[in-house]
Parts: sequence; C-alpha cells; structure tokens
Amino acid sequence: MLGTDVLGWADLRAIVKHLPIESALLRTMYPESSRWQVAEHLLADVSDSLRWLVWARTDDGRRGRNRPEPIQRPGVKSDRERLGTATQLEQMNEFLGWTE
Repeated sequence: MLGTDVLGWADLRAIVKHLPIESALLRTMYPESSRWQVAEHLLADVSDSLRWLVWARTDDGRRGRNRPEPIQRPGVKSDRERLGTATQLEQMNEFLGWTE
C-alpha cells in the first residue's frame, strides 16, 4: 500500500524517476520524445546525410541552393524558420545611411 513502510512516497518517486522511456507512463507524459530513441535519431541522421550527398551532386548543390530540409526532430526548431517581413532595399539603404 502506498504511503506505508512497504511502499513509501520516496520509493514511488524512485520508481517513476527510473522508468524506461518506453514505459506507458512516460509515453503518456512525453508522447513525442518517447517515439524518438537513439536508433530513430541515428536513422534520421543517416537519412539527412544521404539526402545531402545526393543533393550535392546536382546543379542546385553545386550552386549551393535549395538544400534539402533535415528530418524534423522532436523539440528542435528548423534553422530555416524565418519570422517577420522583408525590408525594401531603399529603406535599408536609408537606414544604413547609404543614400546619396
């Protein structure tokens, strides 16, 4: 019974703290990260590397454009994500004091 000498609260805390990531409790608490174990991360890295190697041999790769997006990992935001709006060239030149 929980809260007794047989199973105290500290015992329960130790059990929960050391549950494997594939346990039902942790899958419920962290559904996205529980699906991505070491093997899944390694497969995503291999896939990204192969896609990059194929891209590097194309015309786009030689010109350094249209690089393939990496597979999205849980909890990692894309480095290509852009926020905001573009500024007109004339406005930027004026801001930098480059206008005549």
